[in-house]
Amino acid sequence: MVARRELRVILQTGHLTPPDSLVRDLETIQDISIDVRRLGTSFRGGGVATFIIIATDNANTSLLADILYNHTKRLKVRGGDDLMILIDGRINTDEEVVSFRDVQCRKQVSVKDKSQEEIRGLLEEGG
Repeated sequence: MVARRELRVILQTGHLTPPDSLVRDLETIQDISIDVRRLGTSFRGGGVATFIIIATDNANTSLLADILYNHTKRLKVRGGDDLMILIDGRINTDEEVVSFRDVQCRKQVSVKDKSQEEIRGLLEEGG
């Protein structure tokens, strides 16, 4: 019997492109758990960041990388919108609205302008 390994990763969406289409795409992955948290402050230029906590089977890494890659094509060019993977990320509260001090990670890595293969590598590093 082969033990299934769980992939757990936290994404931080940019402040301009709503995360709704990304969440809908993620929901198409079989056996995925998605927890969406909103940042409790707005940016000067408008918009709000969202944190998406994903847990799924490690076998879904390639599919997840494809979805993230496709989402980067939707990002608004103006205003520096981005999608980040929080490597070794965690959120220290169960609240739906969080502050930056509730979110910790070893590093933030942008997936914008990365290939599917590069994104898959980041997911494997971050999960």
